[in-house]
Amino acid sequence: MLIYRYITKEIYTTLFATTIVLLLVFVSQQLVQYLRLAAVGEVSTKLVILLLLLKLPVLLSLLLPLSLFLAIVIAYGRLYADNEILIMQASGISFDDLLYNNIKLAAGITLIVATLSLGINPMVSNYSDHLLSGTSSSVLDMVLPNHFTSVAKGKWVFYVNSASKDKKNFHNIFAAERPDENSINNNIPLGIVVAHGGYSEIDKNTGDQFLVLTDGYRYSGVPGTNNYRIVKYDEYGIRAQQESNWQQDESNTPTFTLWQDRTQRLASTELQWRLALPISAFILTLIATPLSRIKPKQGRYAKITAAALCYIIYANLLFLARAWLKKGIFTTAIGMWWAHGLMLLLAIFLLTRKPIK
Repeated sequence: MLIYRYITKEIYTTLFATTIVLLLVFVSQQLVQYLRLAAVGEVSTKLVILLLLLKLPVLLSLLLPLSLFLAIVIAYGRLYADNEILIMQASGISFDDLLYNNIKLAAGITLIVATLSLGINPMVSNYSDHLLSGTSSSVLDMVLPNHFTSVAKGKWVFYVNSASKDKKNFHNIFAAERPDENSINNNIPLGIVVAHGGYSEIDKNTGDQFLVLTDGYRYSGVPGTNNYRIVKYDEYGIRAQQESNWQQDESNTPTFTLWQDRTQRLASTELQWRLALPISAFILTLIATPLSRIKPKQGRYAKITAAALCYIIYANLLFLARAWLKKGIFTTAIGMWWAHGLMLLLAIFLLTRKPIK
């Protein structure tokens, strides 16, 4: 029907605009965090954009329920304010018809959120964790020509005068080991290495990446003393692959595995959290439809504050329920379902309330 297509267009247009704005806000926050990690040498600068792209599915699964909720409130607020809903009702379209149309719209968004939350996000999180742990990058990826670069979580400082585009050949290299509290307290010798050149090499037996320095010196000793050891070398190999600290946890575990382990508290917590996202999209739609009803003289954004308050309460209930379930305060049977139940009761209350005259 033409009227339903018109309402659908209004909601989807607002949904798209709201999602883009929210994505820009949260992506900007993630960008700052990843740049901070790159600045201290925990990730390569060339991985920042990739990590941001991998974060998009996770952000979408969190933001789409909120965007749908706000889109319905804003779109219907305009329709009520412009008396278009009144004209539709005079034409025989009831509130139940509008609710049914919104539920059909929410079904598509719920399916998308469920696909992201249950299927795509665990794989994306698994790959992102590998990148952040250093299993897919090396010290050489982070070294920039004519820059002092902190790598290996700040343990080393590298400087090269020039490098090839593929980061396989370097010239005029300086590398210094930075002291930490343990080395200072225990007088552990630190090293400084200089070389005229160097190149990247992969060990055929182990697959490890090495930076082979050529024609240089290695200085080692305890800072603050004059007892240093100087070694001249023709070739000196430094293992360039970062040590991995990646560990499998619930956030990157496949959903099917979580379902098999659903009797365990941590697995059940993660599984119910993933299910909470698509469920919230449906319940928020039930709340948004009656909440968007406004008086004729009110502005189209009259219910935005109430909508924001409802979402904040719902989101905080879910976070609280997840924390309590993880700590064992609630059993897995109760889990996070009580939070959905409270908001569903609110939706039923709003749906059964008499329309505003």
